[in-house]
Amino acid sequence: MVEMTLGSSFARSARKYPGKWAVMDDKGRLTYRELNRRVNRLANALRGLGLEKGTRVAVLSLNCIPLMEIYLSHLKLGVVTVPLDARALVPEMVRELKITEPQAFLFHTDFSHVAQRLVEEYGEFRWIMGFGGEVPGFAKDMEGLMELGSEEEPPDMVSEKDDAFILFTGGTTGQPKGAILTHKSLLWNIICVTTENHCPTPDDITFYPMQMYHAAALSRFLAFMYAGGTFIGSSTFDPERYLAMVERERTTFIVGNTAIWRSLLEVQRTKRYDTSSMKRWLHTHDPLRPELRAEIEEVLFPKGQMYASYALTEASPAVTVLKPWDQPCHWSSVGRPYMCTEVRVADPETDEPLPEGEVGEIQVRGPTVMRGYFGNVEETERALRGGWLHTGDLGKWDERGYLYVVDRLKDMIKSGGMNIYAREVEEAIMAHPKVMEAAVIGVPHERWGETVRAIVVPKRGEVLTEEEIIAHCRGLLPSHKKPTSVVFVDSLPRGTFGGKVLKRVLKEMYGKP
Repeated sequence: MVEMTLGSSFARSARKYPGKWAVMDDKGRLTYRELNRRVNRLANALRGLGLEKGTRVAVLSLNCIPLMEIYLSHLKLGVVTVPLDARALVPEMVRELKITEPQAFLFHTDFSHVAQRLVEEYGEFRWIMGFGGEVPGFAKDMEGLMELGSEEEPPDMVSEKDDAFILFTGGTTGQPKGAILTHKSLLWNIICVTTENHCPTPDDITFYPMQMYHAAALSRFLAFMYAGGTFIGSSTFDPERYLAMVERERTTFIVGNTAIWRSLLEVQRTKRYDTSSMKRWLHTHDPLRPELRAEIEEVLFPKGQMYASYALTEASPAVTVLKPWDQPCHWSSVGRPYMCTEVRVADPETDEPLPEGEVGEIQVRGPTVMRGYFGNVEETERALRGGWLHTGDLGKWDERGYLYVVDRLKDMIKSGGMNIYAREVEEAIMAHPKVMEAAVIGVPHERWGETVRAIVVPKRGEVLTEEEIIAHCRGLLPSHKKPTSVVFVDSLPRGTFGGKVLKRVLKEMYGKP
């Protein structure tokens, strides 16, 4: 039986759309025919060196065409890619290398100094290659190696059950763990999003604002290669350059979050680039407030339809989708499960499913779920017990079958024996007209166990007081849920490219009584 894999699905697109633009970056563009030939040359050259199915290869780079070629060549060979977060500190990267024990290391020459330190501190690489510029002496030139490879398709020895990527996750709440994503899990994710988001199609073009060492960007790149669309990647996100690219290339799809939308709006309010080509925009990471959505629809993407999603790396990553025509009971819903994904809200202690309206842990099962955490049997068994992925996120259903993410299980505040969900308090604070952003954490309290502390970012030019915030919440929340203290800051610590608020950083900075 012939199985569909990520490498073979890309090769199929190259046969179907040989002259169509496949990828672009800051320096150039390639058609599907050109890209497939280069991918085959690299795959065959790596195979000639001795890399084979199951070999783990660490990769350090920001978005560029060579990185896309590496990912696709690995997928054709069955090599397992371990993307390193280019913005992480060296000790964190070394820890990830020691967990996954890759035999090969490929790096962009912009990171040559970091690469040298990794080589010195890890010291277990059999093959080291650089690309993108002048390659230092401790590495081989990947481009020169490619010239030795054949343009013929490499032998197809990959099956859908084979591992494809090990992506590190969990950094927002604790020590990162390497989630093993297979060809099958990523392909089912692609099938779900292409079907239910109606994108990508062969006619879609995306300029992706996030980096491909994260599951969201990586999975979207693979989806575009599967569908025959055009994927544009850049090593940086500059909002003005981004909007200029949308206008020039007539891009049709974008994924973003509150921070990205705000930065684009700041430019668009004055420059007014032509963004009429944008058909769909997908919001992720945090609830999208109605007033911000309205401005995006009016100013940024007047002809685009809004989608929202809930996703996590361990699910390859898509779990739910809110479609433009959906009508949940409240605007903050993340939608309904994708067609191949089963979701339940269960008691975190007993794993018993809970009825609508009750808050419990969001648990997921289906073909998109990871195989496990690499080299961590204990965490794998804990996360996948009973056949369900335990996300560590708290959620609830409404009466119409829509899901809401309420909090992280580890971030829930317990005060006087009562559970307080951070998102509810944050939404109340965000309703204040002078507030730009807000996050809440629990701080120790001698009598109540914990009380709520709010960390608030005022809108530019606005002045707020602690008393003003507490009085505002008094009218929206029960007494035990309102903040007892408020800290004002210029910005909240987030993951890369405006990702999730890093609560562990806030707790370190502001979590003392």
